[in-house]
Amino acid sequence: MNFYLKIILIIFGFLYLISPIDIIPDMLLPFVGWIDDGVVLGTIYYLIKYGKLPNFLFKKKRPFKQSYNQSAENFASDKKNQQTNRPGNQKHTSSKTIKTPYEILGIGPNASKKEIQSAYKEAIKKYHPDKVSHLGEEFAGLANKKFIEIQNAYDVLMKK
Repeated sequence: MNFYLKIILIIFGFLYLISPIDIIPDMLLPFVGWIDDGVVLGTIYYLIKYGKLPNFLFKKKRPFKQSYNQSAENFASDKKNQQTNRPGNQKHTSSKTIKTPYEILGIGPNASKKEIQSAYKEAIKKYHPDKVSHLGEEFAGLANKKFIEIQNAYDVLMKK
């Protein structure tokens, strides 16, 4: 979080604390009136410390790390199924074409490590699930799948 934003939040918290205008007036209800001050100051402290608002202010969602691990497991099982299924086998048919890691990152096969890293960073900025979480669960799920695809492509290319 930006240093100046932290200073502004601290000033706002101090002004709210000394302000006579509160959600619950301090003068009418002395100890009860401090509850709203504590909640506002606690929220500002949490925002400064962790760089985000507390989770209790929003609807509960699955943690990104948990969804990432589940999606990675699904990706691994899909890859295993693709390797075990032969072209003549009717068990599992997929209409998807398998992309190479180079196609996923949008680079050529003779790209340097710096080009791979910059393409990876650019793709991650574009498809990070937090960027589209405000659009709904469906878009967040699609972005999460694309994000994992990009992560796996990057891992494969960096191991070479």
